[in-house]
Amino acid sequence: MDDSSLDIRLLLAFDTADAQFARGFEVGRLWTMLRADPNDELSEYVHASNAEMLLRLAEATGRKVRSQDIDDTWLLATFTPVVALDSNL
Repeated sequence: MDDSSLDIRLLLAFDTADAQFARGFEVGRLWTMLRADPNDELSEYVHASNAEMLLRLAEATGRKVRSQDIDDTWLLATFTPVVALDSNL
């Protein structure tokens, strides 16, 4: 993978350069997507600084999460629903 494939541009520029705002926005977006489709697997690129929040999102939504390092800045996070065990088994 060359660096040009990681060239990510903002579609909506924020009115602040505060990194914490951007991190919160990213987590809020993930939270919305996870809640909208609770039974679907979700894969998204996320900033590495949100690694701890990925674990918290997974716990709060009852999912497993795994991540793959893309580079020093980005991760590919995949959230997988945990299939409830059938109590009749």
